[in-house]
Order: sequence, then C-alpha cells, then structure tokens
Amino acid sequence: MKHFCLHFVRIIPVLILASSSCLAQWKGAPIVDPILPADALMTSQDAFNNFAWQEFIALNWVADPKSPGNPDPSVEPSQFGTPDDKRFVVWESYKESTEVFRKDALPPEPWGAQRALPADFDVHSELELTSTSPHGIKGLMGTSKFGTRGVTLDLSEFEQAGSNTWLTAQNKLITLYERRMNEDEFNYINVNKLYDADVQQTFAVTNGIILPDGSAKFSTYGKVGAIEVKAAWIELPDPSLWKNYKTSEAWVSYPTDMGTGKPTNPRRVTVGLVGLHIIHKTQKAQQFVWATFEHVDNCPSTQDIANRNLKDSYMYYNPEWDSAKECPINVPPVVGKSNLEDPVQVVRMQPISTTTTNDIAAFNRNTWDSIRAANPKSVFLNYQLVNVLWPNSSAPITKGAKTPLPAGDPQPPRANQVVANSTLETYFQTKLNCMDCHQGAPIASVNTGSLMLKVSRSGTSTEGTPLASDYSFLFSTAHSPAKK
Repeated sequence: MKHFCLHFVRIIPVLILASSSCLAQWKGAPIVDPILPADALMTSQDAFNNFAWQEFIALNWVADPKSPGNPDPSVEPSQFGTPDDKRFVVWESYKESTEVFRKDALPPEPWGAQRALPADFDVHSELELTSTSPHGIKGLMGTSKFGTRGVTLDLSEFEQAGSNTWLTAQNKLITLYERRMNEDEFNYINVNKLYDADVQQTFAVTNGIILPDGSAKFSTYGKVGAIEVKAAWIELPDPSLWKNYKTSEAWVSYPTDMGTGKPTNPRRVTVGLVGLHIIHKTQKAQQFVWATFEHVDNCPSTQDIANRNLKDSYMYYNPEWDSAKECPINVPPVVGKSNLEDPVQVVRMQPISTTTTNDIAAFNRNTWDSIRAANPKSVFLNYQLVNVLWPNSSAPITKGAKTPLPAGDPQPPRANQVVANSTLETYFQTKLNCMDCHQGAPIASVNTGSLMLKVSRSGTSTEGTPLASDYSFLFSTAHSPAKK
C-alpha cells in the first residue's frame, strides 16, 4: 500500500472511515481502519505520535482466522473494539517468542502453524488444554517478569531489568506477560537460523544481526519492518469489567510460591489487557519506534493525586489508602518476604504529556473522537498512548557491532520526559528510557571452550563485551543445539 502526504502540519486526527477491505490512503493522522503504517511521514514527535496511534488501531483489529498477522477483512470499523469480543487481534496472532527460540535450538514451526501447548506448561503435559482461538492456545504461565524456573514469559530484559519481582493488582492477582514478533522478524530469524545461539555467534560477525526495516533491501522478509509486542494482562474474575477491556481467553498458571516457582494447575480464564509496548523498526527509525499504551484505569498520576482528581477505583491503586503513610507507592515486592496476594500501590510518576512540543493528551482525545464515531462502545476508548520514543539521529548498525549500540539521540530527551508504562516499568518510572537498556541488548551466550560470556540484565558482560543484537533482548534467549 502506498502512502501519500501533500503537506504536514501539526496533525489533529480526523475521522476517515473506510472498509477494511478497501485500499484507503493513510495521510498521517489516525483513522479507524486496519492500515499498518510502514513508517512515519516525517521525523518529528507529532509524526511518530500519529504513527503510534495508527499502528495501535491496526494491530488491535480482529485477526484473520485463516491468515495470522493480518486483519480480518470482514470486520468493519463499527466493530473495532466490540465489548467482550475475545477473538485474537492482529498482534495476538504473531509468533510468541518461545515458539521461535526453542529448547535445544529446535527450528520453529511454520508461521501459520497453530500455537501449541507452551513449552513451560510441560509440567502439565498430561492435560488436554483446548485451543483458545483459531490460532491455537494462549498460555500465560508464571507471573513475574523476572522469575526463575516456573515463571515463564520472563521480561527481565525488557525495561525493568534487575528488579526481580512481580506486580499484584488490587484484585490480588498477579500481572501476566507475553511477548510476540511479526512475520517480518520471524522470517529473518527463521531463514538465517538465528534461533540457534551457535549460529548467532558467527552471523553477528559476518553479517550482523540487523533486523528488517521494510526497505527493498529486506523485501524477502516482508515490507513492514520488524515489530515486537510486549503485553501486560490481568485476570478479570468480575464479568462486569469485561466491557471496559480488550479481553481474551487464556490458560493461566500461577506460582504457589515465588521462591520455588511451583505452578498451579492451568485454568481457562478471561484476561484483560492493561499495558502494551509496540516497537517497530522502520527506515526512518533504525533504533526503532518505541510506543507504549495502557488502560486509563490502571492508576492515577502524581498530578491527579495532588489535585484530588481521582476515580472511584483503579486496577493498581486504592484511593482509600494514604499512599504516603499506609501504603508507599511503587514499592516492589521482595521474593521470600512479600505475599503474592498483596497489591502494589501504583502511581504514574510522569503525567501524560501536555507540553506544546508533545501534547500526548490532545492526541489521545482526538483519536478517541475518531474511535467513538466509528464505535461508541469500543473498549479501545479506554486505552491511552503514554508516549513515543524515536531516534532523532537514526543510523543503522554494522556487522560485528558490540554493545552498547548507539542510542540515536532518542526523543523526547530523558531529561524532559521519561517514557514509562505503569504496568511494564512500574518500579523504574523516573530513571530509564527504553534505549537506556536496549542499546545493551546482546546476542545469546554460548559455551566457547573455556570462555562463557556472562551477560547481566543491564546488557554488560563480566567477561568481555558481547556482540550486539539489533536492540532486541529476544535474541539472548536462544539455545544451543543439544549435544549428541
């Protein structure tokens, strides 16, 4: 699909409805149509904010049950975000990272293969877990982003490195996580056998692990560029809440004890989306576009609390508690000391930006107007763009590159605005931006005789500087083949 732009000004989203089956033109402002933009039309904060919202709309369109990674052409804009619609959306039909980076470096199943029982559910291999969608099984086992064996979907390398803890909501349930990649990235990994840690070692030197950016150079892998998605979910036992969330059915298993990671038997439940990271490599953003969204009812900001502008209830904040005296805010639980059921009192440390150079709040309101015009009951009226990080000095990496990779002068500057999601960077909201961690993303470590590269969660090596992946920590999860 070609994109045209006659003139770019500070764009206010305009409602341009089009059937999902027609070739509507995306002119730079979000429209309620599953058009997945390949790039921002210009390199400016406004352009990337618009790009992020259009991407959110496209990736949250109902997925084609026969074509993973693509929108269902029969779904009209009036159905965007229909309450209690548990069908997978486009990004949910992407490959889950553990489907690609498998034990013993086994090759992944083809792109269109149904999601099988997640590998970390092997302790329940005797159970017959039925599919939760035409795309297979959604399995959310474990609960912490940082645990050990038994705590899967480990996001320790993503944004909150080193916290080694979990996040419990006010409903006393623990936040669940998953991470997925689109077909462009999958093809690149699969074709070059980068699911094998041993292959990575050679490939990083001879070719460089350089993910596709949607340009002609990478056309054999796809035309969109590499996309990774990281999602935060919470189980919703109360059906009255389902109308307010993007919901899905999933098999979930919780640890009975964070110290041992012993899992409970899987249960098929309804989960609600509370946070979503979308990172996308484009021609204008070789260091990726880092967009983050979350539910409006997650928690208040420090500004909301100061102004007493509080809602009756939040998923991660209790308005009846005095945060300073009874329950300090954003304090991480401690393994071995804290109870799994004890809620964390979460507060957004950086209010949604209203600055003249980055008025995210206005972008949200205007995009909601467009969504509301298409579907007044859309659950996506309850999701807000938190912020977008993009490289002002975009430059491709080279073969043999080592960590840390160049940050690309990320905008907005960390000194002005820390880009943080309350469900994915709960305990690091004032310290780090995405690039602070991801420029240290290494390839997988393998045993090379007497030397084993030991990579810390901050991306540094205790025994030499590791070769770099392309800002993605997923590559570090690859295994070596089993010894024969």
